[in-house]
Amino acid sequence: MSSATSSGPNPLCEVGMRHPRDRHRMRPVEGAEQVWFCSKHGIYAQLVSSDIAEATSRGDDWTHYAGVDGLVVRLGDERQGGQIVYFREK
Repeated sequence: MSSATSSGPNPLCEVGMRHPRDRHRMRPVEGAEQVWFCSKHGIYAQLVSSDIAEATSRGDDWTHYAGVDGLVVRLGDERQGGQIVYFREK
């Protein structure tokens, strides 16, 4: 029996963290490990190593799991030795 890799609960949407009335969780992206998407706001989240997260800041270019260009929105919570990076497609 094979089990899926878990990195904890789905992260909160970046918008929902700042607006309590719009608090909701993102959904996992099918076929991509440790990547989530909020269809309501068009924001992705990806768990990356702490080294990558430390070298990243808001407004940086970001190539996400599918090779699509994006922009970093913000850095999120730390989990399992990594950190969540929120980004939008360009």
